[in-house]
Amino acid sequence: MKKFFIFLGLLLVVASGVYLYANYLTRSRSDRFQQLQSQASEDVTHARYPEAKRALSDSLDFVVKQAPVEKRIRQISSFQLGLNFLRVQNYNDAITTFQKVASYRNGYQVLAERSNDNIKQAQMAIDKQKAAAAAAEQAQKDAAAAVSSAAASSEAAAKAAAANIWTRQYTDPASIPTVVVDQARKNLQEAGADMTGMSDENIRKLIVAAAGKHENIVTYVKENQNKKK
Repeated sequence: MKKFFIFLGLLLVVASGVYLYANYLTRSRSDRFQQLQSQASEDVTHARYPEAKRALSDSLDFVVKQAPVEKRIRQISSFQLGLNFLRVQNYNDAITTFQKVASYRNGYQVLAERSNDNIKQAQMAIDKQKAAAAAAEQAQKDAAAAVSSAAASSEAAAKAAAANIWTRQYTDPASIPTVVVDQARKNLQEAGADMTGMSDENIRKLIVAAAGKHENIVTYVKENQNKKK
């Protein structure tokens, strides 16, 4: 009987030892888990995202329910992806990604706040891009309109001067501007005049001669060509 009690006592001692050791291991694992979680939170606060994910990954070895930890790892990864989109000015994808980060339940609140700030930043950049594009498009339209207007105005002025050249008494060929010479050549070509060997200097001389007779250059040239025939 005495041996039985001795055996029972030893059994209780062993059981107590096992229990205490198991309890110690549990507390140790729990302490290590909390330590790594705290480290991860501090890393996130200071924007040390790779270190935060490493601490969270290490903490998985000390917890049974791993889903919450894995969710936080995904939240950090999504936030990093959003930052990459911002760097390459892919603002639409950045907004979508940061919205996902901010929507995580039981995630890091600081990441949600930073995501909302980045969404505002990306939206402002999009608005600036749209405004710049609209301004550039309007500037192109205005420039095209100005060129068209100037061309039409110059052509009309030249045409009027060349068609009724006698209204301005040119006496010196050198005083005749190139635009009048060009329009005179165009009018002569349209009228079917023979322009073979007709240089700009020849046209200037014809303009002076036509002005002396109070005729436009087309009439003057045609009359003289008909006389030669």
